[in-house]
Amino acid sequence: MNSAQILFRITAGQRCLIQPLARHTHTSILFKQFKLANMASETLRQRYREFNSTAVTSESQKPAGDSEKETELGNKTPGSKRSLTIAIAGVLALLSVTGYSFMRQPSGVPAVALTTVATPTETALQSVATKRSDAQKRLEGMTKVERRKEVNRLPILTDDEVDAVLRANEKSWQAINGALRIDTDQVSSNEPIEDYLATGDIHGGSRYMVGVFDGHAGFMCAEQLAARMQPMIDAALQEIEGTNKTISAPLSDAVVRLQRDVGRGWDTVPMALTAAFMAMDNELVHASLAEYQRLADPSQMSRLLGPAVSGSCGLVALVDTDANEVVVANTGDSRALLGVRLANGTWKAVRLSQDHTAGNQNELSRLAREHPGETVIRSGRILGGLMPTRAFGDSRYKWPIGVQRALFPQLLANGHKYATSPPDLLSPPYVTAHPVIVRHKLGKGDRFIVVASDGLYDQMADADIVQVVAQWYEARDPASGLVTKDKNAATHLIRAALSTDGNGNRRDEIIRYMLAIPPPVSRRYRDDISVAVITLNEAN
Repeated sequence: MNSAQILFRITAGQRCLIQPLARHTHTSILFKQFKLANMASETLRQRYREFNSTAVTSESQKPAGDSEKETELGNKTPGSKRSLTIAIAGVLALLSVTGYSFMRQPSGVPAVALTTVATPTETALQSVATKRSDAQKRLEGMTKVERRKEVNRLPILTDDEVDAVLRANEKSWQAINGALRIDTDQVSSNEPIEDYLATGDIHGGSRYMVGVFDGHAGFMCAEQLAARMQPMIDAALQEIEGTNKTISAPLSDAVVRLQRDVGRGWDTVPMALTAAFMAMDNELVHASLAEYQRLADPSQMSRLLGPAVSGSCGLVALVDTDANEVVVANTGDSRALLGVRLANGTWKAVRLSQDHTAGNQNELSRLAREHPGETVIRSGRILGGLMPTRAFGDSRYKWPIGVQRALFPQLLANGHKYATSPPDLLSPPYVTAHPVIVRHKLGKGDRFIVVASDGLYDQMADADIVQVVAQWYEARDPASGLVTKDKNAATHLIRAALSTDGNGNRRDEIIRYMLAIPPPVSRRYRDDISVAVITLNEAN
């Protein structure tokens, strides 16, 4: 039996999504850990087509009418290749079927099938996959009104199933010689998830980076940011501090421009973060375009231009334990919060970032100044389409109209749903990746930092988020008498967020209902949620 036969035999009966937890770039993460998000069988079949022809990866886009970054629909966007072997092996493990060895057997020796014993978590995830698959079938072909009524009648998840979904991607570790504790978790709504987390040490020995990249119009841009931002920041710091001379041309140019514009006396870390953000966007949007035009090879179009057509917000928090400070660089509407315990024992939430949306008056003023006489914001979005006013990628708001007219028809034909020019594109670029920097000297009462995509903040207010993490923080002390269900702070927070209704009331049955709704319908009720909690002063 070959891999294709195995693949189709599995997907004929059940639908699921298996993703390695390689979205986190921290080296200690197990890359074969699985994450369930209910992928349709057609998506796994696409993996087989991709394996044979290096064709494109299918991707579900978010439906219109919700809080999505973009208003248009998209169903399939070419993406980076996933490993077919990992996908099949993951399905085999998750669905508790007979495992097959794909290694070549000696001639004349029959292949031996190995039986995979399912764990309780795998069994629960399989049950979730079945419920969501059945729900997808029930909802197909319905009108919006019919679908809304039917969603309310879907079977909800059990507590064990909820726990399995919430804990599938959680991870905890210590950094900077135990001075920091990092807890991360993700729960998807899109399939595949468009959020990415990236973490890692930064040049200097006492610096650690945590980043969240919230993709829109596909995952390709966010995927590139998660893979490349940490080494880009590291290289920028080495360049500015004079210890590295072999960096990329876009990064070197960004550093030189910043030093010229603001002076060499500008603080090192803010300059490095700004240079890295600007260089990354330049490479994704402009350098890739120049490379494609140089090669003139249509087979390279998706690889080179796909990340530019999609887009992503990006937020990086860089903690320096020697300097006792945190520097946050933000582009878009992800957010960083500082949890501060006051002298009287109460907690306070402090924002360490700005949201770049039409609700930010500074952004409205900037756009009016840069595009005089134009109505840039329409229905709260850039030219009526894009929610964040700053973002990586999103070439449709950055490339000249002539370039778009030359390339977008073929990109659209190749499956890039967002390769369309917005109306009244007069003076691009309208969107920038230039970050806003917030620098904070850590005080005695500063206990933790929450870094998360806007899917979390759609569900809970800042003060409530800090109170939830504070509960987890205080429960670590046995003398407190507090008990939390989750040992991971990010999981504890996501559980609370998805258990909260629009009026701030929290009930267990809410999350059992929310996680039962299958994609893409789930996007009308919740977004992808990615959370990292940085606990400070762990060594003390």
